[in-house]
Amino acid sequence: MKPALSLVAAMLLLALTPIAVIAKGSSIGIYAVIDQVTFDREGPSPNLIRISGVFVVPVPVSSGSYKAPQQGYLYFRIPLGAEQAVRTDWNKLKAVAGTGQVVGFAFYWVPDPSDPNGNPHHSLEVTVHANGGAASPEVYPLSHPKGIVKAGDESDFDNRIGTQLQKVSGR
Repeated sequence: MKPALSLVAAMLLLALTPIAVIAKGSSIGIYAVIDQVTFDREGPSPNLIRISGVFVVPVPVSSGSYKAPQQGYLYFRIPLGAEQAVRTDWNKLKAVAGTGQVVGFAFYWVPDPSDPNGNPHHSLEVTVHANGGAASPEVYPLSHPKGIVKAGDESDFDNRIGTQLQKVSGR
């Protein structure tokens, strides 16, 4: 009986451990519980953003897989030609910071850099940096077609990821 009980306990423990998630139908690139948003200025308007919190980001070169939740920050700069759309996203991200709400932003599929036609068969690649560490800004990814998506607002919002984020963030 003890081996069976040990097996059940081990399976329960594994079920509670944050693991990578597969969300094949999702077009959302980044899921997050945002604690703080800080803008850095380069010129008259903010061109850099630091987003702190807990994030679920795609597994590089995947087909619908996400990494386990990671605490830290994302650091982005505005891509040329997309300033207005990106600043709209950034202001919405700042508005949800500190609320504990799970949001999704950025587009999961991006043009494949090795494909001359830019076919979107490549997942978004972003780095969640450890708090306290220095980083160079990455280009802000393609915006999600619906902008900043809140849990329950979008049919492809993966609620399993949202639940996992809330557990890890303690909200």
